[in-house]
Amino acid sequence: MPLNLTIIILTYNSAKIIKSCLEVLNFEKYKVVVVDNASKDGTAEFVRQNFPQVLVQELPRNIGYGNGNNMALNQVETEFALILNPDAVIFEKDIEIVLEVMKKNLLVAMAGPVILNNFPLEQKELAEKIANMEQDLAGIKDKYYEKIDGNFSVRFLIGAALFMQVATMKKIGFFDKEIFLYYEDDEICARVRANGFYNFVIPSATAFHIGGGGKSSGSSLKVTYKKSWHLSWSKLYWKYLRKGKLRAKRSAFKFVLVYLVKSLVFALRFDAEKLVKNLGGCAGSLAFFIGLRAFDKNGNSRG
Repeated sequence: MPLNLTIIILTYNSAKIIKSCLEVLNFEKYKVVVVDNASKDGTAEFVRQNFPQVLVQELPRNIGYGNGNNMALNQVETEFALILNPDAVIFEKDIEIVLEVMKKNLLVAMAGPVILNNFPLEQKELAEKIANMEQDLAGIKDKYYEKIDGNFSVRFLIGAALFMQVATMKKIGFFDKEIFLYYEDDEICARVRANGFYNFVIPSATAFHIGGGGKSSGSSLKVTYKKSWHLSWSKLYWKYLRKGKLRAKRSAFKFVLVYLVKSLVFALRFDAEKLVKNLGGCAGSLAFFIGLRAFDKNGNSRG
């Protein structure tokens, strides 16, 4: 029987967390690809040694979440793809539930299960999650907030376990290559809706976001600065896409001033972490304001 799903797991220093993710997957039924974003903790070696069925692609440098996933997505030959975090767990029965819904409705370009924090499943949390979805949908007149055949059509999906109709997404486009980190999920979900397709949450399927993520290398202050830089830049880029260049530039100017003031306050308080965080936000905002991309001319991320 031909495979109909490729599971893509993007890793960055994920050697200590990826085992739970991989050990529940059916390698005979699904193609599993790990794309490693230049980890320094031996993630690629760990996967090769412990899960030889997995195809491992090592990148020479960290090119970010969206671009890293795009490397694998552009090579997918199956009908569906699943973008799965290395600190997430989804079982075969839940995978099949999502795929069955997507097969029945070709307008569902992307879909996801209900993401739970507790592992194993706690029924109370699941019930609360679904009730909250119902409440969020109630009274919202936007046509993209609908309940269709027991599933939720939503504006945005959580990227921890994100299913795609590959043929449809190849036409719409995968993740925005301009973004290094943050707001990739928002942007791609908005583009799906803009092209007349749905983002579905399937309440009968669940996945678990165990947490832990990929641990960044380098000093914690350096990592804090870089994350803050890209959070600020990506937020402004996302506003530029939605509201236009002028409004995004205005926001960037305001952000620079606000971050500068906060930086002075935290400098006087000798709070190094918050100082570095606000300096990173200021630098990212300034970079956007003067027209710098999130990557330099050599393809390396700024910040």
